[in-house]
Amino acid sequence: MSDTKIIELKDVINGWAGNQISIRKEETGDIDQIRISLQKATFEQRDAEDEYLGDHILFLHGTAYAAEEGSQVELPAITYEIPIDGITDIRLDSDIVSFETNRAQYVVNKN
Repeated sequence: MSDTKIIELKDVINGWAGNQISIRKEETGDIDQIRISLQKATFEQRDAEDEYLGDHILFLHGTAYAAEEGSQVELPAITYEIPIDGITDIRLDSDIVSFETNRAQYVVNKN
């Protein structure tokens, strides 16, 4: 995992602060769709106590909504966490980023 590439990923997403973003996560055939009124993106490296979260986390701060059966449900947390251990295939563009981790595939785009 390239720390430089992760910083670039965080910086591109931070450039979208103040906008709505969409996150599409595909994990073992399950697809989740999240929308966030993005305030900022941060990155943290830590010793995880929880195997699900991992040691490297990308935090997306803001009000988040899950798309469920045609409606939006507000998520209780104001931070959406993306575990990025084993991140590969990072693709960056001005309005869309995509990457894969040990657990899932993500597409994040500015709306």
